[in-house]
Amino acid sequence: MGRPSLSRRGPNELSERLGERVRALRKRKDWSLEELAGRAGVHVTYLSSVERGYRNPTLNVLAALASALEITLSLLLKGVEKGE
Repeated sequence: MGRPSLSRRGPNELSERLGERVRALRKRKDWSLEELAGRAGVHVTYLSSVERGYRNPTLNVLAALASALEITLSLLLKGVEKGE
């Protein structure tokens, strides 16, 4: 398995998959970006950048997102590495 691109200009594959996962989980709850951002304690612009794959959130931010979504961190990351 190849390593993901670590380009600093625009999203990379791993960041895009993570963003897609966060967006899918948010939409399952029928929440707006503002709703999830508020619950997780992050700025809505930052969350939008995560969902578009332009930001690489810290472990603490990922944990806050998982908690806000009422899931475990491992469930948040499920399938992200393999692109499932």
